[in-house]
Amino acid sequence: MSQLNMEKSDLGRVPAIPVPDGYLLRTFREGDEAGIARIYAASDLGATTAEAVREKMLGDPRFKPERLFVIEHQGELVGTAAAWVCSNDPSIGYLHMVGLLPGHRGKRLGAILTVAAINQNRAEGLSVQRLHTDDFREPALRLYLDLGYVPVYEDDTHPGRWETLARKLDRPEAVSHAIDRRPNQ
Repeated sequence: MSQLNMEKSDLGRVPAIPVPDGYLLRTFREGDEAGIARIYAASDLGATTAEAVREKMLGDPRFKPERLFVIEHQGELVGTAAAWVCSNDPSIGYLHMVGLLPGHRGKRLGAILTVAAINQNRAEGLSVQRLHTDDFREPALRLYLDLGYVPVYEDDTHPGRWETLARKLDRPEAVSHAIDRRPNQ
């Protein structure tokens, strides 16, 4: 099944979310690869080894250390997100690889990472950010809707899937703001 797509067209409208005591938000440093791999493994994002992180993330031409965010707790990396640009249109931002270790979920860390990525894309002069996600990532979908992302229909399964999700998430407004980019629509 294809991934779901979302888009945020106003990168200037994001809340300031304080980082909880004991946590540190920062950008990538050499040596973070193993910690990021642990987060990816726990979040079912692939790239579950330091070598795979180096290849998939650091080896990507869109990689810059200031585009890869991590949250640290007691010296351990517990969350990450990247503020890429779209490979087919570098004028559009792309939220990529948001993940948290399970013991640190529910503390708004995903929101902090997402806002950091939005702010980075805005600082680079971009005005739109896109993302791809999966139907089963309901907490992430709630967060993205709360932050102003809207569904983007790019294939014929998307409207029905979003209708189902809007009911499950109790967010009926989600589908009324959807952008339809399906061919021949």
